[in-house]
Amino acid sequence: MKKTGLTICLFLCAVTGIAQKNWITNKPWITDETTLQAYTLALNLEVKESRAILGKSETPQQIYVASLSEITELLITEDETNFETYEDNYSDRIDQLEDIDPVSADALFALAELRLQWAFTYLKFGHEVDAAWNIRQAYLQVQKCKEKFPEFAPIRKTSGVLEVMLGSIPEKYQWVISMFGMEGSVQKGLEELETIKFTQTDLSFETALIYELTEAFILQQTASAAAGLSKLIDEYPDQRLLLFLGGCVAIKNSESEKALGYFKALHENQRGLPIAYADYQTGEVYLHKGEYKSSIEHYQKFLSAYTGLNYVKDAHYKIGICYWLQGKSKDAKKYFAKATTSGNESTEADRYASRSLAVGSYPNIKLSKIRYATDGGYYAQAETIAASVTDSDIPSKKEKTEFVYRKARLFHKTNKLAEAKENYLRTISEAGEEPWYFAPNACLQLGYLYMDESNSAEAKKYFSKALTYKKHEYKNSIDSKAKSGLARLKK
Repeated sequence: MKKTGLTICLFLCAVTGIAQKNWITNKPWITDETTLQAYTLALNLEVKESRAILGKSETPQQIYVASLSEITELLITEDETNFETYEDNYSDRIDQLEDIDPVSADALFALAELRLQWAFTYLKFGHEVDAAWNIRQAYLQVQKCKEKFPEFAPIRKTSGVLEVMLGSIPEKYQWVISMFGMEGSVQKGLEELETIKFTQTDLSFETALIYELTEAFILQQTASAAAGLSKLIDEYPDQRLLLFLGGCVAIKNSESEKALGYFKALHENQRGLPIAYADYQTGEVYLHKGEYKSSIEHYQKFLSAYTGLNYVKDAHYKIGICYWLQGKSKDAKKYFAKATTSGNESTEADRYASRSLAVGSYPNIKLSKIRYATDGGYYAQAETIAASVTDSDIPSKKEKTEFVYRKARLFHKTNKLAEAKENYLRTISEAGEEPWYFAPNACLQLGYLYMDESNSAEAKKYFSKALTYKKHEYKNSIDSKAKSGLARLKK
């Protein structure tokens, strides 16, 4: 769960509702206009304005909105100074909801949602035990609500999220959740979400958002998710969290130019909390484009505004990369040095930066440019650079192997699948047992290609092979994706 980082946490803030109404017998859930206004402001990151008009929180709806504004702020800013205060508020709100007598569907739903929100908040701040306990409590509230109020449709949305989360935990850890009386199924969770998505028109926005982000970050179906989010943005062009999340998924789908448009719209809308991480992501886009000055400016803007520790090491490292790719080695080495002492290594990007710096050598300029252009969807640019590579540009075994891998990725992205397979297989052969991520990711990608062809035997072979590689840079991510692929083959 932690691997999805800030993006999946923000997604949980966003999906807890936009214009939620018609939940029971066509009655709106938030009937009070002031509460509804505060709710809308909180979702648009205008948290101070939301709190100012909300006032005292007494109903489940008011309690929920008050919590939402604080959770959103914590997950976006990662500000430790507010954590304890908001945690105390959370405890008080749980007591308020549990004291409601007789118990109501609204109260049970709010309890489940608050528990789930704080589970992800605890994960974000490194409190794994508290996170696990709150997931368990959210699960219990969902079961209680379903039992007492079987016609209360919204709980199927909460249940769907939990089903997907628990169902995507690797098989070897399933005994842990079973020991605590929990179970999950990705397929069942998606079906619950689809039920609301297609039968509850008032919940279609938030349910669609959950569904698309589940596809992107759990099922790795990024093309489908990016297309779905693009449609949502067409309908809600000013929704700030939606623009941010749409940009993140667009980058993941090698659509950096589209992401840049979303982030520009986000930067132009200055209402409420700024999203510093959007500047980090904008820096990524300009790195993909090869516009290094703009990339550096946005990474530096991120570093100056951000109050947390995640992605700080990588941002310094990427600034160094921008200088390195321009041939400015002195400036590059200054930022590489800063990266070694900055931030932490909680995210995969930060761990990769740390390992790259520990090697003591600097990245190959041409191969790096091919990599970033391919990642961003600038395929013509990547092809031009690849065509210029000579043997003297890639003198080492690692560089020669990486070049084959980069060609495989480029062929894959441009739908030249026969050439992609050939070069993935060459990557596996040439890498051997070296501790590089090229071979395991080549296996993973072959698994996806064969899955798309409905060749389950070959897909299983390569997903399983991806898991056999040890201690490479992206082991957690690649292993998780391979296990997810294997789980989907069983369905």
